[in-house]
Amino acid sequence: MNALAEAHGDKVTFILINTRGRADAETYKSSKGLNSEKLKHGGNRPPDPYGLRYIPHKCVIGSDGKVIKNFDGVNLKDDIAAWI
Repeated sequence: MNALAEAHGDKVTFILINTRGRADAETYKSSKGLNSEKLKHGGNRPPDPYGLRYIPHKCVIGSDGKVIKNFDGVNLKDDIAAWI
């Protein structure tokens, strides 16, 4: 995730949400070595339209705020390259 954020952070926003809260998000970030300043971290439950089904959950959201690809088959490296 760090490499993707550094490579595409000027065109893509990476948002990592922890449903247990911001403090837990920061602990997770540190434990996984997610140290890129281009990774945004937050704590809360994502909106229902994002279809959170499992944790961890990945989805690709377009600049218009609409979900492009959700969970099944999401490959961030390939999907980001296809959409930017």
